[in-house]
Amino acid sequence: MSDELLSQDEVRAALRGYFADTGGLDEARRLRDAPADDPGYDAGRWKALAGDVGLVSMAAPEGAGGLGLGLVHLTAAAEEAGAVLYAGPLRASVLAAWALGSAEADFDGVLTGAETVAMPQGFAALQPGLVLDGDGLVGGSVPDAAHGMTADVLLAIADTAQGPCAVLVRLGEEGVTRTPVAATDLTARPAALRLDGVPAVRLTAPGDRAALGRVGDAARLLLAAEQVGGAQGCLDHTVAYARIRTQFDQVIGTYQAIQHRCAETAIAVSAARALVFTAAVALDAGAADEAHRLVLLAKAEASDAFEGAAATLIQVNGGIGFTWEHDAHLYYRRAKATAAYDGRPSRLRDEAVASGALALLTR
Repeated sequence: MSDELLSQDEVRAALRGYFADTGGLDEARRLRDAPADDPGYDAGRWKALAGDVGLVSMAAPEGAGGLGLGLVHLTAAAEEAGAVLYAGPLRASVLAAWALGSAEADFDGVLTGAETVAMPQGFAALQPGLVLDGDGLVGGSVPDAAHGMTADVLLAIADTAQGPCAVLVRLGEEGVTRTPVAATDLTARPAALRLDGVPAVRLTAPGDRAALGRVGDAARLLLAAEQVGGAQGCLDHTVAYARIRTQFDQVIGTYQAIQHRCAETAIAVSAARALVFTAAVALDAGAADEAHRLVLLAKAEASDAFEGAAATLIQVNGGIGFTWEHDAHLYYRRAKATAAYDGRPSRLRDEAVASGALALLTR
């Protein structure tokens, strides 16, 4: 399917409408008060989003039964999910579908939402904790896998005798041990996974660091898009409150101090969104080196924008913003957690400069 038949804005509008109809933040609020053994998301809603809305299949190549849309579209979807702190396995499932490529295996269940996907938090910066042997069996551990307690499939990096590769692992009962892991982000329910002789399918050739790097860049970019969405969600809530809250008979949005904080947040969100889009265009075009630099910068900007927007949301709301019942701390926890995945902003900017990012300023 050509990208021209479905625009980025249409993807954005469809997801925004879906989350508006299904309660948006309701699922995040439910998880805030749910017991530790809660699966972490509503399976029925996820299946509707993945299958009926077609979110996951649009990411897969046409040869694998998908629409073959690029990261420009997928980042738009991730941003909308991030705005409502969606807790389902969107990022892992979309990335797995996008990376399916020439994998000779049946993963139709992933495309329809019948099978859910887990992936390590901070996929792009993680060293392989798994080893894939010559018989196609994988062993080892993943210390912190998002949706690891319930997922049917694991997307991970495994070492082989020829070098690392991306793999999909079917998480059946045999050879798999799952242990819940406490998380700062209350909308995430990660698990530690121990695998012992579990069948796996390669998504990239062993030792093909270019192909593995492309998957890693896509993972980091989808996370950055989700952060941009989270920052936009914070901004929307901040502005909405500033329009109605009064102090000393004045709407607080009329105070210059409040206006400045909202304006600074809006600028930071716009800058991060622009970098995410530009990086997605470069990845879709196959400009690997340029895309890598832009992805590093996009993740750094998105992390800073989300953390700043979440802090502003709390401050503008005043006392109520610090309470357990308010949504602000859910955004703040997600911002802090995701900023730590795949490298802190200062490290990412250092890597971007070391890889030649300054040349982007002189073009």
